[in-house]
Amino acid sequence: MTFEQFKEKIFALAKTHGVEAQISYSQNKNFQVRYQNGEMDQYTDAGKFKITLQLLKDGKIGMSYTETLDDPEKVFEDALSNISIIDTEDVEYFYDGKGEYLDIEPYDGSFERLSVKERISYVEKAHEEIRKSSDVINDMAVYGQQMNEMRLSNTLGLDVSYVSGGGFMYAMAVAKDTSPRSAVEFALGRTPIALDPVHVGTKARDEALALVGSQSVKSGKYRVILRSDVFSDILGLLISMISAENAQKNLSPLKGKIGEKIGSDVLSIKDLPYHPLSISSAPFDTQGVPTKEKTIIENGVFKTFLHNLKTAKKDGVEPTGNAMGTGIQPINLYVVPGSKSFDELLKTLDDGLVIIEIEGMHSGANPISGNFSLGAKAFRVEGGQITHGVEQITISGNFLEMIKNIEELGSDLRAFMGIINPSVLISTLDVAGNM
Repeated sequence: MTFEQFKEKIFALAKTHGVEAQISYSQNKNFQVRYQNGEMDQYTDAGKFKITLQLLKDGKIGMSYTETLDDPEKVFEDALSNISIIDTEDVEYFYDGKGEYLDIEPYDGSFERLSVKERISYVEKAHEEIRKSSDVINDMAVYGQQMNEMRLSNTLGLDVSYVSGGGFMYAMAVAKDTSPRSAVEFALGRTPIALDPVHVGTKARDEALALVGSQSVKSGKYRVILRSDVFSDILGLLISMISAENAQKNLSPLKGKIGEKIGSDVLSIKDLPYHPLSISSAPFDTQGVPTKEKTIIENGVFKTFLHNLKTAKKDGVEPTGNAMGTGIQPINLYVVPGSKSFDELLKTLDDGLVIIEIEGMHSGANPISGNFSLGAKAFRVEGGQITHGVEQITISGNFLEMIKNIEELGSDLRAFMGIINPSVLISTLDVAGNM
């Protein structure tokens, strides 16, 4: 049975039973290879597809899943029976597909055209670069690529699809010291040319070596640079805060603050349906609502929450195209960069710390209050120059207070999974050391 035949059978059953039906078809292809200390220890080349059926009746949704096209009747019966066990007062909706969809191409399939030998060469080149120093005692390199096909159809007339994907790689180097020093570098992109294995391996090696001899610092308030990868991790707190669902459940500190100043004058953040650096772009969300550009923070002023169909109906606004499964997320959270390079940020910092790694986001950061206390590694900066590595420190504060203290944003824009941002200079941050 083809997908079209499966869909037609489901829709006919829906009409017979007086319900609306929506079918989500997703197909994923994943390739990944890992080298550890020069030996291949992981190789994955797999693909799968999944069909999710939702049936809507009286504002309630029953769901079922299948990984075959063999028995649409059984899939329908399972979803129909699940409607009766839904115990919630929330009213659910389907989208009719009448919106304006952006003409974007999230992925061109270029990684699938690489031979296996070409794919493996990425990890071999990164590994070779890392091992150029005899002080490196351990290393790892990973190359991966993914392609995701998404199609969404329902009985209200919605029928949309797109393909997304790209490649990524990362490398880890461990340098010998009284306590081994590790560093990780990564890259991702929509096309193979965006991945430079020599750069990834070199950066991981050099940073691990630069951390040799790391020491702690005195506790106090420091001017700091949050490097782009660290700032991306911390921005996870904002993603939770801008969810309209969390605000409606009183789980966001931004509830009631639209139009208020919550950040620095230099901070502007958008949600973009497409960005050339991203492998997470999409013309519609998981409910089929068209994605669109929207400003979340403009010169420090909070502009909007992100909505799915249900939360938009509750607040009497238009959906923003940010449904992500059962939750709400930005498509590409984009922090508008500044004009200074990373080296220029160092000179502006003059004296302080560059935070290069944090630990404990799941346990040490609270998205409801915004408070965080995180273990960290850093570089000491004196006279605008990095002088030595810093270990055994904890950074703490409140996210909303921290973004008010942003002095500068760098121009070193990087893409992470669903987040695109530069490094930022913070005027003051609490640092606990052991000296």
